[in-house]
Amino acid sequence: MSAAEIQRPSFGSEAAGSSPSKGTRRERRAEVLLHVDYCPFPRSRSDQCLRVGFTRDLSPSGMCIHVDTPERVGSLLRVTLSDFDGQPTLESIARIAWASSAADRGFWIGLALVEPGRPRAIPVRHKPRAVSSVELA
Repeated sequence: MSAAEIQRPSFGSEAAGSSPSKGTRRERRAEVLLHVDYCPFPRSRSDQCLRVGFTRDLSPSGMCIHVDTPERVGSLLRVTLSDFDGQPTLESIARIAWASSAADRGFWIGLALVEPGRPRAIPVRHKPRAVSSVELA
């Protein structure tokens, strides 16, 4: 599954079934191993640093990732998926839908994409500062 398919959900013939309550899924998942960088969104403290995980599977609306630290269900993360060359393939905001312990002392977390696509650059406006007499000399 390419990054374009992840960013643009399609619900046509790729859907796994029409009734999610019978154990089927609304979207097809692709078992893909990708590197994931993530951090809390919005970052409110300096100790909320970038963390690393790996995907187990992807769908157009979310993903399952393996991480080393527990995360709270319902919280938001800024997520960046990278291919094997280290190039970002998807940047998004995601909500933690579920979490469970893994056999290797890690954790599995299910993420629902809230804002798919690459974030736009935010322009920063600087106020011109006054030149002091010391700088002129």
